[in-house]
Amino acid sequence: MIDLASLPNSLDSPSEFTAHSITRSQLYLVGGTLLVVWGLYAAWRRHAIKCLVPLRGPPPSSFLLGNTPDLYNAPRGFAYHHAISETYGRAFKIHMFAGEEQVWLSDTRALTHVLVRDTHVFDETPAMTSEFHYCFGPGLISVRGDIHKKQRKMIQPLFGAAHVRALTPTFWSIASQLATVIRARVNAGFAADAAKGIKRSENGQPAAVIDLWKWASRAALEGVGIGSLGYSFDALNDETEDNDFMIAVRELPYTVYPLRKFMPICIWCMRNLPLWLQHTLAKVVPVPRAQKVRRVVETIQGNCEKLYAEKKAALLAGDAETAAQIGAGKDVMSVLMKANMAATASEKESLTDEEVLGQMGTFISAGHDTMSSALARLLYCLAHDLPRQRQLREELAKARVNTVDQLDFRAVTALPFLDAVYRETLRLYAPVPFQNRTATEAISIPLGAPVQLTNGDFVSELPIAKGQTVLVSIEAVNRDPDIWGPDADKWRPERWIEGLPESVDKAAVPGAFSHTLSFLGGSRSCIGMKYAEVELKAVLISLIENFEFSPAPGQENIVWRLSLMQNPALPGREHLEEPELPLLVTVVKPVDAGVGRAV
Repeated sequence: MIDLASLPNSLDSPSEFTAHSITRSQLYLVGGTLLVVWGLYAAWRRHAIKCLVPLRGPPPSSFLLGNTPDLYNAPRGFAYHHAISETYGRAFKIHMFAGEEQVWLSDTRALTHVLVRDTHVFDETPAMTSEFHYCFGPGLISVRGDIHKKQRKMIQPLFGAAHVRALTPTFWSIASQLATVIRARVNAGFAADAAKGIKRSENGQPAAVIDLWKWASRAALEGVGIGSLGYSFDALNDETEDNDFMIAVRELPYTVYPLRKFMPICIWCMRNLPLWLQHTLAKVVPVPRAQKVRRVVETIQGNCEKLYAEKKAALLAGDAETAAQIGAGKDVMSVLMKANMAATASEKESLTDEEVLGQMGTFISAGHDTMSSALARLLYCLAHDLPRQRQLREELAKARVNTVDQLDFRAVTALPFLDAVYRETLRLYAPVPFQNRTATEAISIPLGAPVQLTNGDFVSELPIAKGQTVLVSIEAVNRDPDIWGPDADKWRPERWIEGLPESVDKAAVPGAFSHTLSFLGGSRSCIGMKYAEVELKAVLISLIENFEFSPAPGQENIVWRLSLMQNPALPGREHLEEPELPLLVTVVKPVDAGVGRAV
């Protein structure tokens, strides 16, 4: 038996164990550090913003992080959001970092004040503005107050119907390229499977399992590149290797998202530390994910700066040089830069170079992430509902009877079943499931229905503290059975054709899109709503006309992960950052029937 008393005491006397033991000074240093950290944490908790009334809510799962490990959990986050919404109703408390309490809201009357009526009080959260400012500079999402109003006033017309109508041929070109590359991938996969004796199709038509997320992402990149920036990523060329710019844009959302639970620390640093020290810390902080975010952001910023300089030089050189660029000068950034240069010349209100440059990264991120997520969901829903997919294909075939050319802007936006599929998918599966707003002053907002507190009392108005954040639950509103009926959680496009129930009008959802919050509402609603609609519909028309999509054999189940934009993964592979959406793709239109004619 070992005699413990005979072992040397490394704290009192040197021994052969000293080199591998903790010295007294090291122990004091560790203890002192822990005391300082605890002191800072305790001070933070004392100043953490609390609810002004004892709202009910889920208990925190972490002493330090509150509910954030569940709220931001990628593979299980959606289930948690649905569960707490069903359990606690439309207004309740959630626990955040270091004791902070936020208010979860899906009460439409209260949200009307948050998003529309009291926007002078409820603004974009410091977390969101700080995050986007670090990534892209002073773009539309990262600025507030009068600067935001100025930027939106100048940018809004560029995403209106007139300009989107002019961009429709660009969207058709992208849709055609996507159909062509997917056809090539199907043919190659079909030949490889045949060589192995694998039969994917009953009627002999070429069929193969394709990762549609990859091509949804690439189509989104090319769409935002040409339509918004006048720049081609060459993303729909099957031989194009992913370059650093493409990889950075694709990886940004799911690289940043896991750090959101620690955003209060980042905000404190941005508010209290000089810029040079922020950049220094970003380079030396020993957190691999933070270092990856820094590299991704530097790649996007560097490429945007180069592209901006080239576009500005082309504009200064004259219209002939501009017309020779990709997009022929009709892209959003070219039009914005022209308008801004004209405003500057006439001494009207204009944007600084830094502000214009900030829009580039903002357009790239918002355009790519929303488009890829929404297109992936549309294809997934149709693949798992072949009768409705065929109904959509029949509608598109009838629309082609009277035209031998591209469907125009009006036709794209007016096809009833296509529109119903689009609206229903964005209602049920909004790419962004929630957003946040922070109160700049104390305020009370009315509720549509009284809420019971933990002490048994009921309140019809909800007091919000200055600096308190409200979580706007887009999903909860879009899936509320009291608004949409008992089948609110079912994907049923016909509801948009049959007529919505009276409860939808009575709810008065303060959203910019079809009684939903999918594009939010008010002065912070998504500025690219019409742009996204026409681009998505053009791409979907091209794909559904040319291919049938169905679940991949053995990979029928897909997990949809919570992130900045929801994205798909295979069960057991949720830990992989790169999304995956394998679907069986079968050719339904021969190439000589006109892949390029219509799309």
